[in-house]
Amino acid sequence: MEVGRHTATICAAIDSSINAYLQGVSTNLDIEVPFRHGKSELVSKALPAYFLGRCHHMHPDVIMTGYGDSLIQGFSKECKAIIQSKRYREIFPEIEIKRGSDSAHEWAIDGSTGLVTATGLGGSLTGKGASLLVCDDVVKNRAEARSETFRRNQWEAFGDAMTRRAPTSIAILCATSWHVDDVRGRLRALEGHEDGFDTFKRLSFPARNPDGSYLFPERFPAKWYESHYALLGPVWSAALLDCNPIHAGGNRFRVDLIVEDDYNAFPSARYVRAWDLASSSEQRDKDDPDYTVGILGAVVRDSLGLPHLWVKDMVYGKWEAPERNTTIIKTTDKDDRYVPIAVEAFGAYKDAYIEIKRLLQGKRIVTASRMQGDKSAKLADLEPVFQSGRVHVPKGASWLPLFKKQFSEFPNGKHDDACDATGICYNEALKSGMGVIAFD
Repeated sequence: MEVGRHTATICAAIDSSINAYLQGVSTNLDIEVPFRHGKSELVSKALPAYFLGRCHHMHPDVIMTGYGDSLIQGFSKECKAIIQSKRYREIFPEIEIKRGSDSAHEWAIDGSTGLVTATGLGGSLTGKGASLLVCDDVVKNRAEARSETFRRNQWEAFGDAMTRRAPTSIAILCATSWHVDDVRGRLRALEGHEDGFDTFKRLSFPARNPDGSYLFPERFPAKWYESHYALLGPVWSAALLDCNPIHAGGNRFRVDLIVEDDYNAFPSARYVRAWDLASSSEQRDKDDPDYTVGILGAVVRDSLGLPHLWVKDMVYGKWEAPERNTTIIKTTDKDDRYVPIAVEAFGAYKDAYIEIKRLLQGKRIVTASRMQGDKSAKLADLEPVFQSGRVHVPKGASWLPLFKKQFSEFPNGKHDDACDATGICYNEALKSGMGVIAFD
């Protein structure tokens, strides 16, 4: 494993915390580094094994947690593999995993009354304790970060995990930042403002050093960092790379950076037609009813591997179901016969999806789009594409004013149907591998 400035500092802080624990003093660490910079190798795989070796005589309990069971139990298996390795046995020859401890979810060290529990954040911890509590990555992706409900649930689950600490303990939050209001953001907002609230020693390592160099040249060349800054855009780069989440603000989508190309400049790629349907009676019957929108688009990667969204066409209107269905059939007949169709199939849209699939049987493959989260979360992956000028549309397209208006007003605009359809299109194109490499 490569050693960088940040990994050496993290190891020194952990050693200091273990020394304090052995002297009966509790500590809390908040370790913040960009993704793929070795935090999990140190904190979730190596640390529990090292802690169990050094503190075996104190019969410690360990809780390993994070955003999902599969992630954390994978860390647990790798921790067990370290303990069973020849190199570990040379350092801690007396440490062996108790026979019968075959589960990655729960296991123990021979001769110790302590227990190692590995479970996703929010999993059952009833009756469990933590001399060492490791919480590694509480957010999985942008969609979760954008969901206020998810952030609230993760904060409550983190609080539950913190209640499992022993009277003398080490608690470590080790995570990439995603949002100003994620678990780390809430921790920092409360520190110093609530009596008795535990403070965390902060270890923060932005990807870019003050002198313009990068954090981990031992593993990543400068081009790796530069390409990820371009891929993520300013808002997500601030969180995931700079360790400084910022509010996205009202102008989430940079419509001023949309590229208007000649129609003949559009790439030869596999396009998908995505439909957002104004299907419920509530949507159709209000004073200013929602639109049904069909977006024809493709995702093409450039020479750096960055995805570009090419929106070739948009069909839209405020139609009742019969006219809507007729329009969808006509649009399908006009599109290339190899263009698949994706239709939102969540909740109230499920019946409409089934109807569209029946109408187009024998004409097209119709897939159900079931993107998770609220509207804001569903469109999170599109933000860096807009912010980096990687959205392309036909020059002078008649539908472009409405397209720009809805994106510029999102999430506070009266209508966002074009946004929803574009999100479905982008997601389906990426999911099906429709993007091709187009070298600049």
